[in-house]
Amino acid sequence: MKGRASHMEARIGRSRRHWSRWLYRIQWTLLGAMFLVAALLRVGWLSYPRAFDLFMVAGIAALGVTLLSMLVFMWGLVKGHPEARAAALWAASLGLAPLALPLLTVGRHNFEVPPIHDISTDLDNPPKFDAVLSLRKPGDNSTDYGGAPVAQQQRSAAVYKDIEPLVLPLSVAQATQLAEQVAGELGWRVIAAYPVRGHLEAVDRTRLLGLSEDIVVRIRPSGDESASQQASRVDIRSASRVGISDLGSNGERIRAFLREMRKRGTSAEQ
Repeated sequence: MKGRASHMEARIGRSRRHWSRWLYRIQWTLLGAMFLVAALLRVGWLSYPRAFDLFMVAGIAALGVTLLSMLVFMWGLVKGHPEARAAALWAASLGLAPLALPLLTVGRHNFEVPPIHDISTDLDNPPKFDAVLSLRKPGDNSTDYGGAPVAQQQRSAAVYKDIEPLVLPLSVAQATQLAEQVAGELGWRVIAAYPVRGHLEAVDRTRLLGLSEDIVVRIRPSGDESASQQASRVDIRSASRVGISDLGSNGERIRAFLREMRKRGTSAEQ
């Protein structure tokens, strides 16, 4: 009888262990689905609106399983079931991964940026897109600048205070050639470059989802009388094709470009 009772307890233990393990199995499935959606989005086999909807569904499901896992963890704590506690803890941790990954790749501070997706160094007369227009798809954000409302949001955001024009001791042609070189080294795909006109357009992709964002660089002779005769003003505008907020990606891109242009342009003068 004692051996039979032990056998029954072992069967019950396996049953509980098996049930609790389904929690993190479901979470792994949801995470796999999210990665698949992200991969299909990156290669262009899935539209952003559809991908966003799928992310929302999977994220809500993962959150629901996480809440259930917390209850199972508490139950395992009360009942003294270590395997159920371990499985629930794993499931809860996996459920937080969809939140942790964007925070790690985008940065917490970028979730506090204003809900705009078009950033420019010149808010009164932003550079205009031309060559990239043919790359846009129906349903993408307009390339027309949003005007005063967008400009005011950028001006009032402390995170964008450093986004301003750059004056370099170079001619327009030299500065445009340097811009093309810097763009290539930053991994941008240059679509058009006109050194005489001082115009460059390129496309870059976000790190996490590979969303395309368009860039236009405008270079003009500097009107600063204190600058040297061979001086140019560099303005840059970066805009997302999809989404309402860019989570700071356009601002980060502009900073990286201006930083490299300033370093190269200054060293070129020396």
